[in-house]
Amino acid sequence: MATNDVQLSAGIRSNLLLLQQTTTLLNRTQVRLATGNKVNSALDGPTAFFAAKGLNQRAGDLNGLKDGIGQAISTINSADQGITSIQNLVDQAKGLTTQALGSLGNDDQSVALRKNLADSYNSILRQIDKLAQDSQYQGKNLLVGSGIRL
Repeated sequence: MATNDVQLSAGIRSNLLLLQQTTTLLNRTQVRLATGNKVNSALDGPTAFFAAKGLNQRAGDLNGLKDGIGQAISTINSADQGITSIQNLVDQAKGLTTQALGSLGNDDQSVALRKNLADSYNSILRQIDKLAQDSQYQGKNLLVGSGIRL
């Protein structure tokens, strides 16, 4: 009876088993490095795997909340910029009305000055309306509406 088996001594067999174990550990380490996870399946450690899975889900939930908070901050910043611009225009309009009150005479110069001031005032009002119409974030106008809903 002819066999093609290779005969190994005890020392070589021991070294072969150590090499196989080392290869298995090396493969496991490469998987961990490739995925970034210390535990990749329940077979690697059920307690650690399910704890890591729960923590990963919680981290995902927190990232979603963080994104929502970021969107809210951006919305508020956008509205604040619009309001600040409108407030500057309102201050200009107040200055025009104060100047118009200072020239209440009936002479031609006072009447012409008030007409110019009224034209400037109306121009500022149009700018305020335009700013209010253009104050949008993600398709929603932040300054025009009932104030109850965006």
